[in-house]
Amino acid sequence: MNPDEVLVLENISKAYRLYNRQIERLKTLFLTPFTGKEYARSFWALRGIDLSVRRGETLGVIGINGSGKSTLLQIMAGTLAPTTGRIERRGRLTALLELGAGFHPEFTGRENVYLSGVTLGISEQEMRRRFDEIVAFSGIEDFIDQPVKLYSSGMYVRLAFSIATCVDPEILIVDEALAVGDAGFVMKCMNRMRDLHKQGTAIVLVTHDVQTVRMLCDRAMWLSHGEMRMLGSPMEVTSQYIQMLWEAQAQQEARQPVEESAAVDAQGWVPIEGRPDLIRWGNGRARIEAYRVQSSGGNAFTLEYGEAVEIALRIRALEHLPHKAYGAGINLRNLKGLDIITATTYDEGLVFPALQAGQALEVTFRFQNILAPGDYALVMNVEDRSQVPTQYLDYVENGVLLKVVSKKPVFSLVLPPVYTEVRVMERG
Repeated sequence: MNPDEVLVLENISKAYRLYNRQIERLKTLFLTPFTGKEYARSFWALRGIDLSVRRGETLGVIGINGSGKSTLLQIMAGTLAPTTGRIERRGRLTALLELGAGFHPEFTGRENVYLSGVTLGISEQEMRRRFDEIVAFSGIEDFIDQPVKLYSSGMYVRLAFSIATCVDPEILIVDEALAVGDAGFVMKCMNRMRDLHKQGTAIVLVTHDVQTVRMLCDRAMWLSHGEMRMLGSPMEVTSQYIQMLWEAQAQQEARQPVEESAAVDAQGWVPIEGRPDLIRWGNGRARIEAYRVQSSGGNAFTLEYGEAVEIALRIRALEHLPHKAYGAGINLRNLKGLDIITATTYDEGLVFPALQAGQALEVTFRFQNILAPGDYALVMNVEDRSQVPTQYLDYVENGVLLKVVSKKPVFSLVLPPVYTEVRVMERG
């Protein structure tokens, strides 16, 4: 390892043995040692990963579900052994992986703090010195002597993150566990990670939020089907990743034009539930069931520059949503991953009424089409703006592809109506 490297992976691969039927497990156990016949098939979750992380560097890892991100982080953390390859670590490593991992459910929060110290090789005396800082950052002082099995998911994350970051780690590994934290604590976590970054801690962060990668990370890695698709600057990697999502959606719609057309009901609603091609995430408290696109020209998915456009979302609450700052938003995104038009109900002074589980509502956005000719993806979300940063109940990437055409030449990303005047001045 070079002096500034704290984590090095060489040709890391991970294979799992899969069985089609339970009886094949028994055959492998009792027959394979004698016959040599293999009844399992291999699934490679990771293949040939070469990577080094430097001291003071923040690396963002992105990829769709099933791409191998969590497997990679577990191997980095040492909780999972690779099938092939070599890994070297330098310095104290802390990890925030699966929710509650490393905690004993019957122990109190206080006892789990000291238990975590033991697993990290930190003496009890040292953990006593750090204990007050850990508890203060977590904000769960009133519950620190209660069994953690009584904790909410947010309290789990608060305590786990506090332990992981208050012990001066040289390497910090964070999976998407922060997604269940409340907005205020997530902001504290982001600030803490920035502080650790300045102090020289190497951070590896997995997230679906490309904006977080762009804000926090020095480099980004894109995993696809267990292989490294791209490694480079956060802006370049995330832009390519978004474009891939867009193109995959385009191919899916090109393969199934008849099915999509048949799915449109008499009012023009297109359902999105059950579509395997969608990339969507959120806390699941509400879901976008369908969308509708209409234009004054009568076309749903090919829009003329200058005409009136209406985009509607049908949203269903899956839990009781009290009267807070819940709302919906849309983005129209170009091929380079740039959001050209963004609109939210909250920014227009509209929030949802209180909703009971099972209730649905419709949200409509109307605007004049000022987009330059080209292809655009529609991004849809349900959001909670009561705290910072915004929490998403449902976020649908590139839900539908729209084409903009124009009889008029447009040389900019957008061309809003502009009043122009030419006036000849008198000689003077």
